[in-house]
Amino acid sequence: MRFSARATALCLLFGSAPALAKNTGFLDSQSGLTLGAGAYKYWIDTVNAYDPVPGLAPTGTTTSGSDGILLLPLKAGYFLTRGNAEIETYFRYMINRSGSWAATGTQEGTGTFTFRSYGAGINAGVGLMQSDRFQLKLTLNGEYVLQRLKVNFTSASAAEILNLQSTSLLAGVGLQPEIWLGDLWALSIFAGYQYGMKANWSVAEAASFMGQARAVGEFSDSAGAKVPARFGGFLGEISLKLHFYN
Repeated sequence: MRFSARATALCLLFGSAPALAKNTGFLDSQSGLTLGAGAYKYWIDTVNAYDPVPGLAPTGTTTSGSDGILLLPLKAGYFLTRGNAEIETYFRYMINRSGSWAATGTQEGTGTFTFRSYGAGINAGVGLMQSDRFQLKLTLNGEYVLQRLKVNFTSASAAEILNLQSTSLLAGVGLQPEIWLGDLWALSIFAGYQYGMKANWSVAEAASFMGQARAVGEFSDSAGAKVPARFGGFLGEISLKLHFYN
């Protein structure tokens, strides 16, 4: 009997929750949490400058396949809205999906790499169109990112690993349509471009790689130029936003 009474009370509680929820929308001041995921796309060759493998190859060696990395950003944040303005702070973790790469010439073999990225940023948006159930925002963002990359190379004579690192500053702009899904939830889509400030890869741990000794610090390619680590690109991201009441 005691169990039945508790079960009945729980059913009444969950059943009445929607009726107790406040009928709100984008026109009300809100705060809440954001969870999102997306992908970067590099339609302009000049911004696709995060691949260090060609810069690691010695003179007479050609690499292929290392530019096939797909960057997948995951985001968690907190936002606050007042009128048609919104501020959001967020943390980002980025993973990659990529195949193997190959080297031919003076150094022959195959390799893989594992990419990780940690970042924190801020979005500032203003509503261009706004109603209870839909809004379109213009959003500006800035982000500080730490990148870590483990590069593996296997040849007939050795299996080598090189750990690289870099830091980047990103600045972006984009359009962000949002749809109110009901109760406390909204669907948000960001489509825009992030520009990566100039940065270079550095060796995190001294090691021999592709027949060359690499000391800790920034390194140069076979032509004597620093190897860039710029991560700007076109970003598409979908997020779910959980709103609280203010």
